[in-house]
Amino acid sequence: MINALKRPLLLLLAACLCSAAVAGRVDDLYKGREAVAEQSSATLRRGAASALEQVFVRVSGQGQLPQSSALSEALASPEPFLTRYSYRRENTDGEERLWLDMKFSPRQVNAVLQSAGLPVWSANRPTVLLWLVVDTPEGRSFLGSGSHPDLEKALQDAVARRGLALQLPLFDLIDAGNLSAQALWQMPEARVREASQRYAPPFILMGRASQLSTGQWLASWALLDEQSGERFDTQSQQDSGFLAAAVDRVADVQARRYAVNSVAGAGGRTLIHVSGLARFDDYAQMVSYLESLAVIEHANAAWAFGEELVLELVLKDDMDKVERYLQLDGRLRRAAEGAGRSRSPLATQGNYIWQGQP
Repeated sequence: MINALKRPLLLLLAACLCSAAVAGRVDDLYKGREAVAEQSSATLRRGAASALEQVFVRVSGQGQLPQSSALSEALASPEPFLTRYSYRRENTDGEERLWLDMKFSPRQVNAVLQSAGLPVWSANRPTVLLWLVVDTPEGRSFLGSGSHPDLEKALQDAVARRGLALQLPLFDLIDAGNLSAQALWQMPEARVREASQRYAPPFILMGRASQLSTGQWLASWALLDEQSGERFDTQSQQDSGFLAAAVDRVADVQARRYAVNSVAGAGGRTLIHVSGLARFDDYAQMVSYLESLAVIEHANAAWAFGEELVLELVLKDDMDKVERYLQLDGRLRRAAEGAGRSRSPLATQGNYIWQGQP
């Protein structure tokens, strides 16, 4: 368990900047950790049930799981879902605790969600750039600058629970020149979008939070994507409440857009035309890339001529969701109107150009 929030979030930020991609990868979706009192079969069952429930939440994108016999049966007997587990003693804040670390089978988890009629949200998730200014008696400052460790830990817990790919600004001289804490307090959408351009995030979450003398927290937020934005408020008596509510709101929005039906062929089949394939390696990389997307089950060649190809896609959801996934990293881009015209005798739903590795 990483004790500080700042380091893991900055590491995630560095990874995003190095890859120049706007999609993050959440690698711990199927893992869980529980504090336990002892090592026993009863402890394992209780810990595994609690962790598996959180895995269902992260992978389905559902903040609240519905009543389902498939879910109930799995949680009543979670041990078969484990691929490995181990106990570990760690000293945390001067106190030694016993932890149960677990990893669950993605295939079995996804199958249960399918049986329960729930979607599956893959590890490839759009990053969310967070600008949050916190107002306290000591003044206004950005969350993530190290001034609010308790809030940062609460944010870490909320992000881990829902599996968001969260990104913080670098808070370097460039950011300081682009956006100050005082400026963010006014919630200026255009200015925040401009300050965020260097990170190229698909989502921006900006907010301001203040703590009343009673201890209550009040926060106002705006969630922005490329086309639009929505504003909302959260509040709580505890530090974690207003942050967790905001994280839930963002996760719910993203899950509706990116979580997909886990049944192969549920979205039907469609043909797309692709150009820019100069070598066989390009074809192999593109097919491998498409079949790695959660929304596509198979990608099969239906026609080829020179650098052109028509692919038949077997979908788990509709083509609109495919487009959202393609926009995350830009490796396969829709051709501009009038460009990438096909010589194929087959009718296709769209023309695309293969860009290769990001």
